[in-house]
Amino acid sequence: MRNNYGEAVDTVGFGEAISICFKKYFVFEGRAKQSEFWYFFLFQIGCGFITGFINPILANVVGLLFIIPALSVGCRRLHDINKSGWWQWILFTGIGLILLIIWWASEGTTQRNSSSTDNSSVSKVTKKNDLTDELEELQELYEDGTLSEEQFKKAKNKLLK
Repeated sequence: MRNNYGEAVDTVGFGEAISICFKKYFVFEGRAKQSEFWYFFLFQIGCGFITGFINPILANVVGLLFIIPALSVGCRRLHDINKSGWWQWILFTGIGLILLIIWWASEGTTQRNSSSTDNSSVSKVTKKNDLTDELEELQELYEDGTLSEEQFKKAKNKLLK
C-alpha cells in the first residue's frame, strides 16, 4: 500500500539500517520504518559515545558526519506516518522534541491520506491528474535512485492497471 510519500518499506535489521541510511545520505523522499530510524539513531548515539571517550574533537567530527543522514532518515520516518519532513524544524522548540519522538515512534501508514470520497463523485479529469502526478513521482524516485528499474516498472504497471 501507499501513502502520499511513496511505497511502504519493510522492517530492516541493525546493519541493513545503517547501510540504507548512508546510501540514502541526501535522500529526503520516500519512507523509513521504525526499525531503520531507531537502529540508525542507536548507531549514531553509540558512535558519539565511543568517540567522545577517545577524543572530543573526533566526536565533534563524527557528529557532523551524522547530521545529514540523521535529518534524511528523520524526514523519511515522518513521511511513513504521513507527515512532512519539515516538521523536524520543531526540534528547536522545547515541546517539539517530545512531539517528534512520539511521531517517530508511531506506526506507519499503509494507506493514502485522503478524505473519504465516493468514487462516483470524482471526475475523470481528477483521476487522470492523480495518475499523472503519481507517475511523475515514480519517475522522480527512479531517477534519483530510490527505486530500482524493476521496482519502477512494477509500480508503474500497478498504477496503469
